[in-house]
Amino acid sequence: MRGTMEYQAALARITGVGGKMAQIIDSLVQYMLAARSAKLPDVVIQRGKSHLLDTLAAIVSGSTLKPGKLGLEHAREQGAQGECSVLGTNLKTAPILAAFANGMSGHADETDDSNSQLHPGCAIVPAALAIAESQRRSGDALLRAVILGYDIGFRFHQAFEPRSTSFGATFGCAAAAGTLAQLDDVRLRYLISYAAQQASGSRAWVGDDDHIEKAFDYAGMPARNGVTAALLVQSRFTGNRDVLEGDQGIIKTCAPCDPAKILSELGQRFTITSCLIKKYPVGSPMMETVDATLALLSKQSIDAGQIEKVIVRIPESGARTVNNRHMPDVNVQYMVAAILLEGKLTFEMAHDYERFRNPRVLALKDKVQLIGDAAMEASGPRFQGRVEITLKDGQTLTEHVRNCRGRPENPMSPEEVEKKAAWLMEPVLGKSRVEQILAAVRRIETLGDTRALTALLVAA
Repeated sequence: MRGTMEYQAALARITGVGGKMAQIIDSLVQYMLAARSAKLPDVVIQRGKSHLLDTLAAIVSGSTLKPGKLGLEHAREQGAQGECSVLGTNLKTAPILAAFANGMSGHADETDDSNSQLHPGCAIVPAALAIAESQRRSGDALLRAVILGYDIGFRFHQAFEPRSTSFGATFGCAAAAGTLAQLDDVRLRYLISYAAQQASGSRAWVGDDDHIEKAFDYAGMPARNGVTAALLVQSRFTGNRDVLEGDQGIIKTCAPCDPAKILSELGQRFTITSCLIKKYPVGSPMMETVDATLALLSKQSIDAGQIEKVIVRIPESGARTVNNRHMPDVNVQYMVAAILLEGKLTFEMAHDYERFRNPRVLALKDKVQLIGDAAMEASGPRFQGRVEITLKDGQTLTEHVRNCRGRPENPMSPEEVEKKAAWLMEPVLGKSRVEQILAAVRRIETLGDTRALTALLVAA
C-alpha cells in the first residue's frame, strides 16, 4: 500500500540530505513523529479499525479462558490502583498490569490476527489501549498508534530473524505506547533503547501444554514491556540515544540482523494491510484445513463411524507448527477429528481439553494422517490445505482450499469482521453492548477520549 507524502517527506528529510544516509534511529524517530498527524490512506484506516475490533473481541473472549483468567489473577494480586480496564472484567488497575492482563487474554484463544510468525494485535492493542485510557487520548490517536505499532513491530521482527515473536512485538508495543505518551524526538530514542533492553524470548513455548506460556510470549510480555518502556521514559528515565548502531548497539550484539529491513518501505507499505484476520479460532497454518473439512460437511452428511482414514496435506512449514501439538486449537489432527464427529466447529470445541482427551475423539484422530507437502511448499499459495476422506465403502471425498477467507489475498469485509467480533463478544458482554462497541469502532476517529470505548468493554 503506497503511503502519503507526509510520511515520505519525513523520511526524505534525513535520508537524502547531502547524499549521505542518516543513522537508522534518525529515520525511525522522524517516521514515528510524522505518524501522529500524517494523512493515512482510506484502506489503511479501515483495516486499522478492523484489526482493532478483531483484537478487542479476542481479548474479551479470551478473558474466559485459562490464560486470560491467570492474567487477571496476577493483576489482582499485585493490588495496583489505576484507571485502566481489564477487558471483559470489572477490574481497574495500573497501565502495565492492564496491558499484561489484556495481552494474556488477547492470545488465549488463537482467534487473534497474525502476520508471518508475528501476532501483532494481541500485544500492540493492549499496550496502546493502556496508555490511551490512562492518559485520556483520543480514538484517532489510539488508531494511529496501533497502525504504527504494526509497522514497527513487524520490521524489527523481520530484521532480527530468527527470533521469538516477542522480540519484534516489544518494539511494536513500545512504538504504540510511546506515541500515545507523546514522547519527543530525544525521548523516542530512549524509548527504543528501553525496548531493546527488554526484547527477548525463545520458541520454547512449543512445549507448553496449556497455551499459557504461548500467550505470555506472544502478547502478555511484549505488551507489558512496551508500556514499561514508555512510562519509564515519560518519568524522565534517560539512556542510549542510538541503541541500534551506536556503542554496543543491538544490530551487532543481536546478530544476525539485516538493518535495512528496519526501514524497508516504511511509509509506503503498511503492515496492517497484509495481516490475516482469522475466520476460525485455530492456529493459522490449519485455517484452510478447517475450511476444507467444513466445506465437505456442507456438501453431504458424513458418518464418522464409516471413516476409514483421513489424509491432510499442508505445506511443510505450516505442517510442523500444527502437527499433534499439546494444545487443541493448534493440533490439526484433533480439530479435523472433532469437526467430523460434531459436524461443525464451535469456539468451545477449539479450547476443550476434556474433548481433546475423549476416547471417541482420540479413536478418530488416530485415523487422521498429516503430510507436510513439499510440492505445496515449493509452488502455489503459501497457505492451503487439502483434506481427503476415505470411507469404508471405498468412496473418497476431497476438498482443497487455498487462501482461506481472512488471508490478505482474500480479506474479510468490515461487515464480516464485525460479525466475527459479535460472535466472540456477545457471550461475555451481551448483544446490546456489543452493538454499541461496533458503532464506537466504526467512528473511532471522532471519539475525544478512548474511555468512551473501554467503558463498553468491561463487565457490569
